[in-house]
Order: sequence, then C-alpha cells, then structure tokens
Amino acid sequence: MATMITMIALASAAAIFFMAVRVLKGGIYGMLAKTLASLFFIALGVAGAVSLYPNIDKGVIIVLLGLVLGLVGDIVLDLKVVYRESSDIYLNAGMISFAIGHIVYFIALLLLAGFDAAIFLSCLAITIPISVGILFSSRLMKINFGKFLAHAITYTVILTFMSIYTIALSIYDTRYILMAVGMVLFLLSDLVLSPMYFAGKQDDKVLCVINHTLYYAAQICIATFLFFI
Repeated sequence: MATMITMIALASAAAIFFMAVRVLKGGIYGMLAKTLASLFFIALGVAGAVSLYPNIDKGVIIVLLGLVLGLVGDIVLDLKVVYRESSDIYLNAGMISFAIGHIVYFIALLLLAGFDAAIFLSCLAITIPISVGILFSSRLMKINFGKFLAHAITYTVILTFMSIYTIALSIYDTRYILMAVGMVLFLLSDLVLSPMYFAGKQDDKVLCVINHTLYYAAQICIATFLFFI
C-alpha cells in the first residue's frame, strides 16, 4: 500500500509539473516534461504488476502495454504542437496509437474477466446511440473534424464502448471500478481535446490544463487498477 501511495503521488506530481511547463514554457520543454509524466504512470503500473508477483496474469502485462502505447501517443501528439507544419501526420499517428491502446485494454480485460456475450452485446448496443450523440454535439459546437472524420468516428466508438464496458464489469466485480473511472475520465479528456484540435483552440491554456488533468487522472487510475487484480 505504501508503494502504491508513493507512486501515485510521484505520478501526480510529474503530471502537475508537466502542465506548469506546458502553460508557462511550451515547445520542446513541454514535450520532455510530458514524456517524464507519462513514464511515471507507466512506473506506477509496473509497481502494481510487481506487487502481484508471482501471480502475474497475462492480462496484467497487456495492461502495461496499453500504458506504453499511451506514452507513445503522448509523445507523438506533442510533436504535433512542436512541429506544427507536420501536425496532420503526428495527429494521425497519435490517434492510431491511442485507439490501439484501448483495443489492447479490451484484450487485457477479456483475459482478466473472461468474455460474456450478453454484456458485450448490451454494451455495444448502448455505445452506438451515445457515440452518435457525441458526434452530433460536436457539430453543434462547430467542431470540424475535416479529413479526420473517419478517425474521430472510429475513436469515439472505441472509447465510448470501453467506458460503458468497464462500467458494466465494475457492476459485477468491484475490482474493475478504477478501470471504469479511468476510461470515463479518458472519454471526458478527449471531449475537451476535440475543440482544441478541431475548433482552433489548441493554444487555450484553460482547456489545456483541464484536458491534461482529466487525462493523467485517467492513466493513473488505470495503472493503479493493477494493484487490485
């Protein structure tokens, strides 16, 4: 427990440090600070996995892979901020990295919790109308995904499904509550990120802080989840 608390504190401090650097300095310094913050939530996950030794399930290792893909997405998306002339390339790569990361989390949960067709189909049925509602609301907010519309639709469906699916799992087994909280925070983070990337508000410092607060809280919850498997 002491290790978990210490690592959560360090990961939180690193995230706060990054946000301060991003708002006050930005550029390459922001990217380096973000990389450091992401390394800390991976370290938190590794500590959780180690605490399970020698009973480390394959699903636990795959969760760690999802955290690493988050780090990759973080670095790539920050390259978008640093090298704006190539922003489309980095945005595309970042969205793909995070989408794969969520699929990896789903695979991990299948290994940890098993597959229940009723839960899967019910969550999928709920996902569709909610995803449509999110995308429709984006239009009302004058968010223009442009050439990234297909990416946005796919990513919205994946992340919405994962949020609903983990909530369903947590209802049946409280061990999955932190994973569910993490996924919901992830969804909220990306809802804040959308106007930044697709409505010309990339340099809005308030949205930047809100987005990253939600995002790092999400990753810390997912990493901490490993202590309770």
